[in-house]
Amino acid sequence: MSIHTLLSALQPRQAVNAKRRRLGSQGDGGYVILDDENLFDTVLYSYGIGDNDSFDHDFRKRYGVTVQQYDFSIAPPAEKDGVTFHQQGISHEKTHNCNTLQAHLDQNGDSHKRIFLKIDVEGAEWLALLHTPESVLKQCNQIAVELHDLSGCGRTSHYPDVTQAQKIHMLEKITKHFHCWHVHANNYASIRIVDGFKVPDVLEVTFINQALYAVEGNALEYFPTKYDQACYVRKKDYQLDFWPFYPQSEIKPVKNPLITRKYKKLARALSRYRRR
Repeated sequence: MSIHTLLSALQPRQAVNAKRRRLGSQGDGGYVILDDENLFDTVLYSYGIGDNDSFDHDFRKRYGVTVQQYDFSIAPPAEKDGVTFHQQGISHEKTHNCNTLQAHLDQNGDSHKRIFLKIDVEGAEWLALLHTPESVLKQCNQIAVELHDLSGCGRTSHYPDVTQAQKIHMLEKITKHFHCWHVHANNYASIRIVDGFKVPDVLEVTFINQALYAVEGNALEYFPTKYDQACYVRKKDYQLDFWPFYPQSEIKPVKNPLITRKYKKLARALSRYRRR
């Protein structure tokens, strides 16, 4: 299982007549979604709240939907109209403080409703989504997820034991029914070279349901777009100017970026010397 296979599933697609909208606070906590009328008929399931649930409230304000919040790591916040907080997390199995997406939908009577799924759970997303039945995944109009530890270094995730094969299988399962539509690298984390490919350690991705949204080829946008904001506001946002995120980019690994830069510098110096 190669890093190339993993990255191939994350090549953004160009949705037909799609409009982007950023919801949530400036910096970390906001996500770019596909703004669409069918979101008025969804229930927002938001996993991973921490001290910032601005996305949830912006989503509710715009679409008037019910919000189900889940986070076992914080105390229950003040009650808000239309928002129900559960001191529990998402997992691939039931534990003392977590349960599956399917179980949560059943408990809330949402088993047959359309869902918008937002998930930022520090690495638990891989196994949770891998083990979610496809029938449940297809209830989601869109999935806004922060993928942790793409590089496999295990430094940005609380779940470093997830294998690359499991990550690939999860993405293959998602992209069977969803298009990768929007990507944004979290600049709190790093960009590393893995087997010659540049890989963001943490990547925010918006997947859109293939049954609801048509696409026409690979994305033409450059990421980050004008709708994105750097998660760490004191640091410049990462430019995803490489495959598979860069428009029309070739599948070409960086063999050795340091040697390549030195070679180009030497070639320029040699060229100037010959012109003398």
